[in-house]
Amino acid sequence: MANVEKKTVLIIGGGAVGAIAALNLEVGGLTRVTVALRSNFQAVNEEGYIFESCDHGSIKAWRPSIGESNAIVQ
Repeated sequence: MANVEKKTVLIIGGGAVGAIAALNLEVGGLTRVTVALRSNFQAVNEEGYIFESCDHGSIKAWRPSIGESNAIVQ
């Protein structure tokens, strides 16, 4: 997979389903992800996501790849 340009993906809603979708898209290595948040904006902005997953293990303070100021939209 040489010189494959990453696609940019916007996920609306960063709850349990949106968060794991964002993580899986990024782990796949073909996308850069932006997550649009509302009610959990402050918590994710301050702490990032915390995952305890059978597939991915323990991940703390994960944020989408598109810069912190752009990755989380209020």
